[in-house]
Amino acid sequence: MTISLFSSAQAEPVAVSPENLAVSIKNLCRDLQTGILEIAPDQDSRHYLLFVRGQPLNLYRQQNGAPERLDPETWLQKPGQPATLRALSLTPHAIRLVKILLEQTTHSIIPCQSFSLEEQVENWVQNPVPAVLHLRWQTAEALIMLPGQGKPVHYTLFLSSDQILHSAGGMMALYGWKEPCASLRLLSSEAATPAWQEYLLYYSFSWLVSHLLERLRQLAGPLRLNTMLREVNFTANARQWNIEMLKTSVTDQAIFSHPAQSAEVYSRLLEILFQHAEQLIGAELLASLLRETVLRMPAPSRSVLQEYLLITPA
Repeated sequence: MTISLFSSAQAEPVAVSPENLAVSIKNLCRDLQTGILEIAPDQDSRHYLLFVRGQPLNLYRQQNGAPERLDPETWLQKPGQPATLRALSLTPHAIRLVKILLEQTTHSIIPCQSFSLEEQVENWVQNPVPAVLHLRWQTAEALIMLPGQGKPVHYTLFLSSDQILHSAGGMMALYGWKEPCASLRLLSSEAATPAWQEYLLYYSFSWLVSHLLERLRQLAGPLRLNTMLREVNFTANARQWNIEMLKTSVTDQAIFSHPAQSAEVYSRLLEILFQHAEQLIGAELLASLLRETVLRMPAPSRSVLQEYLLITPA
């Protein structure tokens, strides 16, 4: 039997006919849902269809514990079959973590013994590379993004029978949960799955832009920087990329089906950003700032920038 993803969350399974399966998926698209639709044709297999703002993004088939990526468009065109459905609404950032969880087959299993979760997390954040902690209790479950290199927890998703909590690093719900740990897995980014590559691209793009904007604000002044940001954000908004550059940070709610798509969008926005930055401070100083920023990045971030965006510290 294949165990449901986030089985502790309050999401009642609904039995549907092949025709109603297609209707249910169309309704999610129409309602611009972001989340997961679990499709269980039998006890031994599960399909997980991920939606972002009503668009089917990725499809995974899980059978005998081994996940497989499928093309959602091709699968949706096939005749349906009777199935049981469970739907969960999530944030775009939670979808990033769910994709890592669904794709990863290699992980470290950590014995659930008498330990302080808080103390253990303090140790795990010192890992040299990013990782996701997957924690299960009897009636709850959590995903925790650990950026590594001593940086604080970046994001947590906590699910139980009566709540789904999303937090930018908040851990109080996890530390206060009054149940013994049932299982604990550490999913390292060293696995280099497509989902990890997508996450590292997102993280690296945000790091690069945030640090560059802060230095541009210092060198060119806030007024000239605001003019540049309006141009970049206009391009992103016109293409419905759901990415906004602020004065010294980035709000990135864009989720893609593959790292190559992420790289295409990020490359276009960086091209516009670099063009305007060069007009503000000159090509030589911009190149120096880029070298300075990239060299401060963690090694995994530098690697994906070089592989997908062709940005190097040289």
